Amino acid sequence: MSTLAVAEPEVVASPSKTGLHRRLVLRGLAIAVVAAVAGLAVPYVVPDRYTMGLLLDGVILALLALGIGFLARHLGLISLGHTAFFGGAAYALAIATQQWGWGPLPAALFGLAVGTGLAVLMGLLVVRASGMGFLMLTLALGQALYQFCVQTVARPWTGAYDGLQVHVEPGQAVFGMPMDDVMNAALFWPVVWIALVAAAVVLWLLGRARFGIVLEGIRENEERMRFSGFGTFRPRLAAFVVSGAVAALGGVLFALNAAYVSPDVLGFLKAGDSLIAAIVGGLGSLAGPVVGALAYVWAQAEFNSSGNLQLYTGVALVVVLVFLPGGITGVFGKLRRRFWRRGGK
Repeated sequence: MSTLAVAEPEVVASPSKTGLHRRLVLRGLAIAVVAAVAGLAVPYVVPDRYTMGLLLDGVILALLALGIGFLARHLGLISLGHTAFFGGAAYALAIATQQWGWGPLPAALFGLAVGTGLAVLMGLLVVRASGMGFLMLTLALGQALYQFCVQTVARPWTGAYDGLQVHVEPGQAVFGMPMDDVMNAALFWPVVWIALVAAAVVLWLLGRARFGIVLEGIRENEERMRFSGFGTFRPRLAAFVVSGAVAALGGVLFALNAAYVSPDVLGFLKAGDSLIAAIVGGLGSLAGPVVGALAYVWAQAEFNSSGNLQLYTGVALVVVLVFLPGGITGVFGKLRRRFWRRGGK
């Protein structure tokens, strides 16, 4: 009894109850600020527009991969349906500008809301599942949205296979920039990079907070968490919606930069690209999906010229899964830990 009496006040009063403390938050925010400032210098360092375009595509794909990685890391759930939120947000933005004549900023906010709303709807249907069941349900629902968008009945809204242009009236600004600048990778880079850093900070804070600890408990043993008095449905749904909102943010930025949306953003290949990028970079860390997305876009550009893109992609994925199970960032993490052990000696 005396042991319990001592233990209970420690649980209540401990600052680690939320998993965060002042020093950790300040250190994380400082790293984020440094990363944001350093990233803003990229357009001044990259020598050509082609490479700059690849980097921008990689960062946009990284937002989609970040959402997938967050679910995999904290709940052990692999999703192939996040393209529904990415593409749904992109289509919503294009429809708002093309059909209703909205300005780019209200349309972007509408797209983000639609993508997040789709995450809520899909989450209500799938978050009770796990493992292969979860993966197949997300894939099925994502492909259902793809099939709807290419149907004849949806053509007046989505353009079916022809896609849909993002229409911006002359003189209208997007984040203070004319549309020509938004379509320029170097000029649009600061917006996309800051959005990526902000999304990563939010996911990091959620992962380190009490919310993230509850998610990891559910991942390790959901039944025990229920017996301990924790509801598991709402945390799982909240995590799914947050990850979907990050993917929707990527879709909004993609639509603005491309000024065009096609069914490809909802397709299975896009879902595979994002999942492969997250796996190659490493699902075990926040930086993994970002590194993986940049590496994947660069590798695609290199492999595509050979005519054997799918072959090389498959070989690279097998190599990572067999020899680098923690992905690229996992290898660097192991090397860093080994270095610190040697330094400690």
